[in-house]
Amino acid sequence: MDYPNLLLCDKLYRLRLNHKMDAPQYLAYFLGCLPVREQIELAATGASSSMLNIGQATILELRLPHPDVEEQLAITAHLDAVTARMRDTATEAEAIIAALQERRSALISAAVTGQIDVRCTPEQAP
Repeated sequence: MDYPNLLLCDKLYRLRLNHKMDAPQYLAYFLGCLPVREQIELAATGASSSMLNIGQATILELRLPHPDVEEQLAITAHLDAVTARMRDTATEAEAIIAALQERRSALISAAVTGQIDVRCTPEQAP
């Protein structure tokens, strides 16, 4: 296919996998994990921290745990499930935070407009 208006970063590598031996999502999880990213960052070179280069050798020399493809798929499925639960928990937390912020605003508004008396102590409260 030809994409006449496609722009790609010049710091892009294409990894070709043997799908009988390698699950792409497994490799993506591996490359995205913190220890591996730190290892890649340590090998990056360049004059400024915003323009670092990662050589092909850095990627080719990574030590990849390589279980059989069925186990890679099982690991990927487990990580997908854990990630989904974490995403759901974060979404719920954001909804709770939004509701609490709304309630806080309503309480402040009620106090400012005199709809509730904030001058009493807890012992005096009904």
